[in-house]
Amino acid sequence: MNTITLKRTLPALVLALLLGLSIQPSSARERWHEDPVMGQGFAPRTVADRRVTLAQAIESVQRATGGKVLDAKDLGGEYRIKVLTRSGEIRVVFVDAQTGAMR
Repeated sequence: MNTITLKRTLPALVLALLLGLSIQPSSARERWHEDPVMGQGFAPRTVADRRVTLAQAIESVQRATGGKVLDAKDLGGEYRIKVLTRSGEIRVVFVDAQTGAMR
């Protein structure tokens, strides 16, 4: 390829590349903004809005119950933490990712 052909085709290739990157299929947009609670997507604004991390939620539940954490899952807007209490009872505690409130 000589330099004259390259000078003509390079801008067209760059423009095509930029247009291709800016056009996103609707399925990809929908996948990105699906409900993170259902585990099918992960919206970035959900993470940014959180005030309590999973580690902080685990510590709070351990202090509140005096038990041993068996399992912890991030469900999007809340955490589900399974605890073995001192009395041998298995409890599931939900912690709000915004406020840290337990239920």
